[in-house]
Amino acid sequence: MKVDYDDFLGFKSSRFDSDLCTVSVVNYESAVSEEWHRHENFHLSAILKGGNLESRKKDDIQVLPGKLMIYHQGEIHRNRFTQFPSKNLNLEIKNGFFQHNDLAPDSLDATPSSQIDTYFHVFKIYRELAVNDGYSADAIHASLTSAFSKKEKPNPQPVWLKRLLEIVNDRWDEFISLDELATELGIHPVTISKYFQKYCHCTLADYLRKVKVDRAMQLILYSKKSFTEIAFACGFSDQSHMTRLFKLYLGFNPRQLSRL
Repeated sequence: MKVDYDDFLGFKSSRFDSDLCTVSVVNYESAVSEEWHRHENFHLSAILKGGNLESRKKDDIQVLPGKLMIYHQGEIHRNRFTQFPSKNLNLEIKNGFFQHNDLAPDSLDATPSSQIDTYFHVFKIYRELAVNDGYSADAIHASLTSAFSKKEKPNPQPVWLKRLLEIVNDRWDEFISLDELATELGIHPVTISKYFQKYCHCTLADYLRKVKVDRAMQLILYSKKSFTEIAFACGFSDQSHMTRLFKLYLGFNPRQLSRL
Protein backbone atom coordinates (compact mmCIF):
# COMPACT_ATOMS: atom_id res chain seq x y z
CA MET A 1 0.00 0.00 0.00
CA LYS A 2 1.35 3.40 -0.98
CA VAL A 3 0.71 6.30 1.42
CA ASP A 4 0.59 9.62 -0.43
CA TYR A 5 2.39 12.82 0.52
CA ASP A 6 1.25 14.28 3.86
CA ASP A 7 -0.96 11.27 4.54
CA PHE A 8 -0.42 9.13 7.64
CA LEU A 9 -2.46 6.36 9.24
CA GLY A 10 -3.38 8.39 12.35
CA PHE A 11 -5.05 11.80 12.48
CA LYS A 12 -3.18 15.11 12.41
CA SER A 13 -3.69 17.57 15.28
CA SER A 14 -1.38 20.24 13.88
CA ARG A 15 0.79 20.79 10.84
CA PHE A 16 3.07 23.23 9.10
CA ASP A 17 3.66 23.34 5.35
CA SER A 18 6.57 24.75 3.40
CA ASP A 19 7.52 24.33 -0.24
CA LEU A 20 9.80 21.37 0.43
CA CYS A 21 8.47 19.67 3.55
CA THR A 22 5.47 19.16 5.82
CA VAL A 23 5.65 18.92 9.61
CA SER A 24 2.75 17.14 11.31
CA VAL A 25 1.81 15.95 14.78
CA VAL A 26 0.01 12.65 14.19
CA ASN A 27 -2.13 11.01 16.88
CA TYR A 28 -3.20 7.39 17.24
CA GLU A 29 -6.19 6.84 19.54
CA SER A 30 -7.78 3.80 17.93
CA ALA A 31 -6.77 0.90 15.72
CA VAL A 32 -5.32 1.72 12.28
CA SER A 33 -4.22 -0.44 9.39
CA GLU A 34 -1.40 -2.89 10.13
CA GLU A 35 -0.75 -3.59 6.46
CA TRP A 36 2.67 -3.31 4.86
CA HIS A 37 2.95 0.18 3.36
CA ARG A 38 5.39 2.74 2.02
CA HIS A 39 5.54 6.52 1.88
CA GLU A 40 5.96 8.69 -1.17
CA ASN A 41 8.85 10.70 0.30
CA PHE A 42 11.66 10.44 2.83
CA HIS A 43 10.47 11.20 6.34
CA LEU A 44 11.55 11.34 9.97
CA SER A 45 9.27 10.35 12.83
CA ALA A 46 9.96 11.31 16.45
CA ILE A 47 7.94 9.24 18.91
CA LEU A 48 6.38 11.58 21.47
CA LYS A 49 4.01 9.20 23.25
CA GLY A 50 3.03 5.54 23.19
CA GLY A 51 4.79 3.45 20.54
CA ASN A 52 4.42 0.20 18.59
CA LEU A 53 6.28 -2.74 17.13
CA GLU A 54 7.53 -1.85 13.68
CA SER A 55 8.44 -4.49 11.12
CA ARG A 56 10.79 -3.89 8.22
CA LYS A 57 12.12 -6.37 5.70
CA LYS A 58 14.89 -7.76 7.89
CA ASP A 59 13.86 -7.14 11.49
CA ASP A 60 11.37 -5.86 14.07
CA ILE A 61 11.99 -2.63 15.96
CA GLN A 62 10.42 -1.74 19.30
CA VAL A 63 9.40 1.90 18.85
CA LEU A 64 9.25 3.83 22.13
CA PRO A 65 9.02 7.50 23.20
CA GLY A 66 12.28 9.31 22.58
CA LYS A 67 13.17 7.28 19.49
CA LEU A 68 13.73 8.90 16.10
CA MET A 69 12.72 6.72 13.16
CA ILE A 70 14.09 7.23 9.63
CA TYR A 71 12.12 6.16 6.55
CA HIS A 72 13.65 6.29 3.11
CA GLN A 73 11.49 6.94 0.08
CA GLY A 74 9.42 3.84 -0.69
CA GLU A 75 10.76 1.82 2.27
CA ILE A 76 8.32 -0.98 3.09
CA HIS A 77 7.22 -1.31 6.73
CA ARG A 78 4.24 -1.94 8.96
CA ASN A 79 3.29 -1.04 12.53
CA ARG A 80 1.60 -3.41 14.99
CA PHE A 81 0.60 -3.55 18.66
CA THR A 82 0.22 0.23 18.85
CA GLN A 83 -0.17 1.66 22.35
CA PHE A 84 -3.07 4.06 22.71
CA PRO A 85 -2.82 6.96 22.83
CA SER A 86 0.32 7.38 20.72
CA LYS A 87 1.69 10.57 19.21
CA ASN A 88 4.41 11.12 16.59
CA LEU A 89 6.03 14.18 15.11
CA ASN A 90 6.44 13.48 11.39
CA LEU A 91 8.64 15.42 8.97
CA GLU A 92 7.99 14.49 5.36
CA ILE A 93 10.70 15.86 3.09
CA LYS A 94 10.39 16.17 -0.67
CA ASN A 95 13.27 15.28 -2.97
CA GLY A 96 13.49 18.93 -3.96
CA PHE A 97 14.86 19.78 -0.51
CA PHE A 98 17.86 17.52 -1.00
CA GLN A 99 18.46 18.65 -4.59
CA HIS A 100 18.13 22.33 -3.75
CA ASN A 101 20.59 22.10 -0.84
CA ASP A 102 23.02 19.62 -2.44
CA LEU A 103 22.29 17.06 0.29
CA ALA A 104 21.25 13.42 0.33
CA PRO A 105 18.79 11.45 2.50
CA ASP A 106 21.59 9.10 3.57
CA SER A 107 23.81 11.96 4.78
CA LEU A 108 22.48 11.74 8.35
CA ASP A 109 25.55 10.99 10.46
CA ALA A 110 25.37 7.76 12.47
CA THR A 111 27.80 8.84 15.20
CA PRO A 112 26.15 8.92 18.67
CA SER A 113 26.65 12.67 19.08
CA SER A 114 25.21 13.42 15.66
CA GLN A 115 22.18 11.21 16.36
CA ILE A 116 21.44 13.29 19.46
CA ASP A 117 21.98 16.49 17.45
CA THR A 118 19.46 15.28 14.84
CA TYR A 119 16.95 14.63 17.61
CA PHE A 120 17.57 18.14 18.96
CA HIS A 121 17.03 19.62 15.49
CA VAL A 122 13.71 17.74 15.22
CA PHE A 123 12.56 19.18 18.54
CA LYS A 124 13.47 22.69 17.44
CA ILE A 125 11.19 22.05 14.48
CA TYR A 126 8.50 20.77 16.87
CA ARG A 127 8.69 24.07 18.72
CA GLU A 128 8.15 25.97 15.47
CA LEU A 129 4.70 24.36 15.24
CA ALA A 130 3.77 26.27 18.38
CA VAL A 131 5.45 29.51 17.25
CA ASN A 132 4.18 29.35 13.63
CA ASP A 133 5.05 32.88 12.52
CA GLY A 134 6.69 34.44 9.50
CA TYR A 135 10.11 33.16 10.53
CA SER A 136 9.10 29.51 11.04
CA ALA A 137 9.71 28.35 7.46
CA ASP A 138 13.30 29.66 7.56
CA ALA A 139 13.87 28.19 11.03
CA ILE A 140 12.62 24.75 9.92
CA HIS A 141 14.75 24.91 6.79
CA ALA A 142 17.84 25.81 8.85
CA SER A 143 17.28 22.91 11.27
CA LEU A 144 16.80 20.41 8.43
CA THR A 145 19.86 21.67 6.57
CA SER A 146 21.98 21.37 9.73
CA ALA A 147 20.69 17.85 10.41
CA PHE A 148 21.62 16.65 6.91
CA SER A 149 24.92 18.49 6.56
CA LYS A 150 27.66 16.07 5.68
CA LYS A 151 30.49 15.52 8.14
CA GLU A 152 33.80 13.83 7.60
CA LYS A 153 33.65 10.19 8.72
CA PRO A 154 37.20 9.05 9.47
CA ASN A 155 37.70 5.29 9.65
CA PRO A 156 38.49 2.99 11.25
CA GLN A 157 37.39 4.13 14.72
CA PRO A 158 39.71 3.27 17.63
CA VAL A 159 38.65 0.27 19.71
CA TRP A 160 38.49 2.29 22.92
CA LEU A 161 35.89 4.70 21.50
CA LYS A 162 33.10 2.10 21.51
CA ARG A 163 33.88 1.21 25.12
CA LEU A 164 33.96 4.91 26.11
CA LEU A 165 30.50 5.48 24.59
CA GLU A 166 29.16 2.42 26.41
CA ILE A 167 30.44 3.78 29.72
CA VAL A 168 28.96 7.23 29.11
CA ASN A 169 25.57 5.86 28.09
CA ASP A 170 25.47 3.40 31.00
CA ARG A 171 26.41 6.11 33.51
CA TRP A 172 24.71 9.09 31.88
CA ASP A 173 23.25 10.32 35.20
CA GLU A 174 26.70 10.63 36.83
CA PHE A 175 29.51 13.13 36.52
CA ILE A 176 32.41 11.27 34.90
CA SER A 177 35.73 13.08 34.70
CA LEU A 178 38.14 12.77 31.80
CA ASP A 179 40.80 11.37 34.12
CA GLU A 180 38.40 8.68 35.38
CA LEU A 181 37.56 7.63 31.83
CA ALA A 182 41.25 7.60 30.88
CA THR A 183 42.07 5.37 33.83
CA GLU A 184 39.26 2.91 33.07
CA LEU A 185 40.19 2.74 29.38
CA GLY A 186 43.96 2.72 29.88
CA ILE A 187 44.27 5.65 27.47
CA HIS A 188 46.01 8.99 28.01
CA PRO A 189 43.51 11.86 28.61
CA VAL A 190 45.04 13.88 25.77
CA THR A 191 44.42 10.99 23.36
CA ILE A 192 40.75 10.87 24.35
CA SER A 193 40.30 14.63 24.00
CA LYS A 194 42.01 14.75 20.62
CA TYR A 195 40.39 11.76 18.95
CA PHE A 196 36.92 11.91 20.50
CA GLN A 197 36.35 15.25 18.77
CA LYS A 198 37.69 13.87 15.50
CA TYR A 199 35.30 10.90 15.44
CA CYS A 200 32.24 12.33 17.22
CA HIS A 201 32.34 15.91 15.88
CA CYS A 202 32.16 17.52 19.33
CA THR A 203 34.18 17.62 22.51
CA LEU A 204 33.71 14.92 25.14
CA ALA A 205 32.30 17.53 27.53
CA ASP A 206 29.71 18.57 24.95
CA TYR A 207 28.68 14.96 24.38
CA LEU A 208 28.30 14.31 28.12
CA ARG A 209 26.07 17.38 28.43
CA LYS A 210 24.01 16.45 25.36
CA VAL A 211 23.31 12.97 26.75
CA LYS A 212 21.99 14.49 29.99
CA VAL A 213 19.80 16.97 28.09
CA ASP A 214 18.48 14.16 25.90
CA ARG A 215 17.51 12.04 28.93
CA ALA A 216 15.96 15.05 30.67
CA MET A 217 13.85 15.75 27.57
CA GLN A 218 12.36 12.26 27.79
CA LEU A 219 11.50 12.67 31.48
CA ILE A 220 9.90 16.07 30.90
CA LEU A 221 7.75 14.73 28.09
CA TYR A 222 6.83 11.31 29.47
CA SER A 223 6.95 11.48 33.27
CA LYS A 224 5.21 13.47 36.00
CA LYS A 225 8.41 14.37 37.82
CA SER A 226 9.07 18.01 38.72
CA PHE A 227 11.87 19.92 36.99
CA THR A 228 13.88 19.80 40.21
CA GLU A 229 13.48 16.01 40.42
CA ILE A 230 14.46 15.61 36.77
CA ALA A 231 17.53 17.81 37.17
CA PHE A 232 18.66 15.70 40.13
CA ALA A 233 17.87 12.38 38.39
CA CYS A 234 19.88 13.39 35.31
CA GLY A 235 22.97 14.49 37.19
CA PHE A 236 22.71 18.26 36.73
CA SER A 237 24.06 20.36 39.58
CA ASP A 238 20.63 21.99 39.95
CA GLN A 239 17.55 23.05 37.95
CA SER A 240 19.26 26.26 36.78
CA HIS A 241 22.12 24.22 35.33
CA MET A 242 19.63 22.07 33.40
CA THR A 243 17.82 25.17 32.12
CA ARG A 244 21.08 26.74 30.88
CA LEU A 245 21.99 23.63 28.90
CA PHE A 246 18.49 23.35 27.41
CA LYS A 247 18.80 26.91 26.13
CA LEU A 248 22.30 26.19 24.80
CA TYR A 249 21.46 23.01 22.86
CA LEU A 250 17.75 23.40 22.11
CA GLY A 251 17.19 27.15 22.12
CA PHE A 252 14.32 26.94 24.63
CA ASN A 253 13.89 26.03 28.28
CA PRO A 254 12.36 22.95 29.97
CA ARG A 255 9.08 24.71 30.71
CA GLN A 256 8.60 25.60 27.04
CA LEU A 257 9.27 21.95 26.13
CA SER A 258 6.67 20.71 28.62
CA ARG A 259 4.02 22.91 26.97
CA LEU A 260 4.55 21.57 23.43
